[in-house]
Amino acid sequence: MFIAKKCPTSLQFLCQGKFLFPLLFCLVCHPVSAQSLFDSLYDARILEVHFASGKADLDPDSKRILDTVLLYFQNMRGEKTVRITAHTDSVGNSIYNEKLSERRAAAVSNWLTTNGLPENAFISVTAFGERTPILSNHTEQGRYQNRRATVEIARRVPMTMLEGRVTDKSTGEGVETTVAFRTKTRQDSTRTDTMGRYRVQLPKDSIVKIEVVAKDYFFESITMKILGSPELYKKYNLSPDIVLPPATPGKKAVLRDLFFMGDQAILLKASEPELPKILKFMQLNPDLVIEIGGHVNVPYPKKHNFKLKPGQTPADYIMEKQESWKQSLSGRRAKTVRDYLLNHGIPASRMTLKGYKNAQMLFPHATDSNGQEMNRRVEIMVTGRTGH
Repeated sequence: MFIAKKCPTSLQFLCQGKFLFPLLFCLVCHPVSAQSLFDSLYDARILEVHFASGKADLDPDSKRILDTVLLYFQNMRGEKTVRITAHTDSVGNSIYNEKLSERRAAAVSNWLTTNGLPENAFISVTAFGERTPILSNHTEQGRYQNRRATVEIARRVPMTMLEGRVTDKSTGEGVETTVAFRTKTRQDSTRTDTMGRYRVQLPKDSIVKIEVVAKDYFFESITMKILGSPELYKKYNLSPDIVLPPATPGKKAVLRDLFFMGDQAILLKASEPELPKILKFMQLNPDLVIEIGGHVNVPYPKKHNFKLKPGQTPADYIMEKQESWKQSLSGRRAKTVRDYLLNHGIPASRMTLKGYKNAQMLFPHATDSNGQEMNRRVEIMVTGRTGH
């Protein structure tokens, strides 16, 4: 049983009880048949009031909590909505408890509107009776917790449409695959259509990382700000299109978001989300065999113990130590990736390691941190297929 006050069509899912929390946004996909992933609501505050057994009256403590609800509502900027759900314990019969939860929901709604909630506020009211206990009704404490009404205050955010396409780098044809969207607080995904197109709604002005992993292709990702119109994307030279290079023998891909601490084989914290993407690539392409190559930036061991070989000069000794250190560090960086894949079920027979030292630096004379980070990298190269 639910009652909705001033609840528009765009909030019907809320009125039907399909409200997710604590911090939620979903994405509506079009030309592909798919369910809503993100929505335009952010759940900001959730509070509860409790009732005496068989009663729908608000006690002084409950009214103080509802005062807080009003305060949150008044201080929250933007368009807001309120959802009230009411519940009972299992004492009495279910029909009585259904009606009791309706009275409890009405008591909370009436108190809020009487004490300052604006008349034009969006309110949805749902009565669950005894159907959704949060604790067992076999104890007094459990029954007390079940005799509750929950008030959720949500803020709406502006949404805008983003349209893009995933294509094959060699042929330009569309790729039917999964496109993942990730922000600081949530991640989700959708499918492209047979032409490689996707069309989604995203929170305007948000920063979203868009990632694609497809069978027979190296994975790609872009990070972009979600603007309000196609014209703005053109103005700022931004594109939501993603081009996938085919993963064929001899081809390689730089793990662009996988960076290491200087002089170490320890991943930077920001690089950790890259590892599941590599794993998914290996899982989607179970017949590929790869080389994992490690690279270093500028190279020197921190300490030397000068134990010279016969006829060896200190300069020769340092050069030898440097080469050994570079080889070890680049190999250990590659091993970091291989160990992750091994620990997640990828067979060792599908992977080889190679330390390239600093022989293939992308920026040989890098003086800034960005260039140095890109030199400290790992690449994967397809070397063949299982059974070939």
